Amino acid sequence: MSYPSAEVSLAESNILELLVSIYRLVSDEARELNSMIKETDLTRSALVEKRYERVRKLKNDVEGSAMTLMEYFIKVSEYISSRELYVMVIDETLRIAEDLEAAAYRLYLVNKLGGRIPDKIYVIISEVSRRVVTLVDLLGDMIRNVGSDKVIKEAFSEAVKIEDSIDELYREGGLECLRMSEDFAGAPILKEALDKLEDSADIAKRVATYIWFLSSFK
Repeated sequence: MSYPSAEVSLAESNILELLVSIYRLVSDEARELNSMIKETDLTRSALVEKRYERVRKLKNDVEGSAMTLMEYFIKVSEYISSRELYVMVIDETLRIAEDLEAAAYRLYLVNKLGGRIPDKIYVIISEVSRRVVTLVDLLGDMIRNVGSDKVIKEAFSEAVKIEDSIDELYREGGLECLRMSEDFAGAPILKEALDKLEDSADIAKRVATYIWFLSSFK
């Protein structure tokens, strides 16, 4: 069965608009996490706790917005030929938000333990976080430009490069956490935070792939 192109176009435009708004929230969440890392390095305990609460709230906001999007998507899914891809984008975006919150929670725990994060680990985790922010912003740009092959391909290529660079930092950071584990009680928890950040980057690269496919089908 075919559907009027105007209805298909309107449904997809609305879905993309809702996805863009979700990625604004994910971007805000990633930035709050990045600020939280800076404040953890300065052992500003009260501020770290407030940052964590903001990260958690933004994660909840992402979940609420995703639920609204899914409710709309269910109503219009019959018009959408690429509905499986949209579902994967939404589901994986939720996982990014969850991993960011999980990383923030582990940093919150390290802050509760007290003491300053060793410089080498701090530099790595801070840089990984900064690159995750860039990666999340790239996904938002890709969604805004679905249908523009040149923009999408360039953004996808950049996303792959960023994710590869995060992998390299992650390996270095994991070794550093292992080296510091006897001298710094929070090292194993920082390793878990790095795990979650690296997971979010892996998922973001998959989302970039799905968006590229979506764009190709439009």
